Amino acid sequence: MSNQYLSGAKMTSFTLSELTQAAEMLQASGQFQEAIDLYRQWLQHAKDECKHVAWFNYSWLLQKQNKFEEAANAYDELTHNYANYLSGHAAMA
Repeated sequence: MSNQYLSGAKMTSFTLSELTQAAEMLQASGQFQEAIDLYRQWLQHAKDECKHVAWFNYSWLLQKQNKFEEAANAYDELTHNYANYLSGHAAMA
């Protein structure tokens, strides 16, 4: 994946898979804040039926970076907006 995908406007057209891959590459190179910013921007603008996965990844990344208040807010956003999806899949487990 080239760095052109990491520029602001182009980033929102990422698929969830591309977003995850780019964020993982950033984390692997120690660029944790950049990965957080990438998730944040994508979540604000992307239209994706699996957005809940990105919310979870974003929340987990915040938590791993000891940004506990932001992580809690992100987890709240996840559970508030995707409660039906989450409860449906929990029932299947």
